[in-house]
Amino acid sequence: MTKYLRFFVLVLISGVVLSGCKKQASPQEVALNFMHAIQESNFDLARDYSTKESQQVIQLYSFFDARRNESERAKIKKAGIEVVNAEENGDKATVTVLNSSSKQQERLQLVKENGQWKISLSLESIIPNYMPPATPIMDSASVMQQDTLSIPSPDQN
Repeated sequence: MTKYLRFFVLVLISGVVLSGCKKQASPQEVALNFMHAIQESNFDLARDYSTKESQQVIQLYSFFDARRNESERAKIKKAGIEVVNAEENGDKATVTVLNSSSKQQERLQLVKENGQWKISLSLESIIPNYMPPATPIMDSASVMQQDTLSIPSPDQN
């Protein structure tokens, strides 16, 4: 019985030690894995490689992807993706990938989240001409002007 107990403890300790040696994925590896997940329309996997803030952007991208016809999807799946440049700066990184089908380079922004590199997406990254809606700037003069326009003066009664 003690032989089995020793063996079990040895296996348990080995497992703990080896799991602590797990290599963290580099920004390049994360970028390639993310792009391959997008190619395969595997948006659940793509979410695993992205920040929490990027989840809605991936959801929106999945709606665009659902509207593609089969020939477009086949072209996307066949495309080769290769890292052409990577820059790390502390907890931020930029990875530039080349898509062989479109012959375009895409720059992916990454940040460290809980010690792991994650893709950080914004609406601008999937909609190139997207401009956030402008919020009107209200100053006290415009507020006063609106108030005087909406309140009838005593002379108007």
